[in-house]
Amino acid sequence: MWLIIVVYCNSFESQSIIQLLINNNLIMSSIDTRTFRHYLRHFERELNIQNTSSCCCGVTLTQCHTLMELHNEDNIQLNELSQKLFLDKSTVSRTVESLVNQELVKREIPKQNRRTTNIKLSEKGLDVCETIHNGNDAYFEEALGAIPKNILPKFIEGFNTLVNKMIELNETGENK
Repeated sequence: MWLIIVVYCNSFESQSIIQLLINNNLIMSSIDTRTFRHYLRHFERELNIQNTSSCCCGVTLTQCHTLMELHNEDNIQLNELSQKLFLDKSTVSRTVESLVNQELVKREIPKQNRRTTNIKLSEKGLDVCETIHNGNDAYFEEALGAIPKNILPKFIEGFNTLVNKMIELNETGENK
């Protein structure tokens, strides 16, 4: 598993310890961090191209992400959906409205609490999600095929650890 540790210190002894850790691949140097960020920028650009091309069936990128979230957690309220998408409630509300108009999403008012509205995929929406999933699965299976099979589980585990830490930093505001 990869571990990124940022340490600030002034003494010679601390610098020697840090250099020892770097030399033994226990922490990343600032050069490694910048190299990682360089690769990450390329990854972001490629991912944006893939996201844009994978959103088929007449849906926008935001609609595509909304459908994917509903596919993961069907029957969700608007405020929960907006939190998962990291978008404001009004944007998600407009997005859901357009998906309702396309008959990809349904709104339901629960009998136990008529003040709320749940959002869920329609049958047509499920079909669109499957089409999007199939295209993305094929793309990423080919891309991940470049990683040796014995390393792939650790890569995915490390990537998940990184993503979770980034979410945590964004939620706590520590990234500023």
